[in-house]
Amino acid sequence: MKEKRGQLIVVGIGPGAMDKMTFEAYRAMEECDVIAGYHVYVDLVRDSFPDKKFVTTTMRRETERCVQALEEAASGQKVAFICSGDAGVYGLAGLIWEVAQDYPDVEIDVIPGVTAALSGAA
Repeated sequence: MKEKRGQLIVVGIGPGAMDKMTFEAYRAMEECDVIAGYHVYVDLVRDSFPDKKFVTTTMRRETERCVQALEEAASGQKVAFICSGDAGVYGLAGLIWEVAQDYPDVEIDVIPGVTAALSGAA
């Protein structure tokens, strides 16, 4: 079996505050080489990870964002692809899996996050 070259971790960062993020999500960003995502979400975490490479796109560039993140991972980088809330609920986990079919050497993992709607009740 061929060994995977890079890793992309889809990370749900929760409702937007660092203290509402799961420990697993924080650790994934801490251990990665690259943080990729929508520029607004990346700006929420940028100051906490100043030594990381950041890859961002604007709204309505979701497929391009996924391709850029997968390209980084395919080059051997460990990439945290961040989404607000939970990446599977109105996030891009599904699109990453679709686009990743063109990147069979990239290992994909998903870390769940706290859905913003659920955090509101607290």
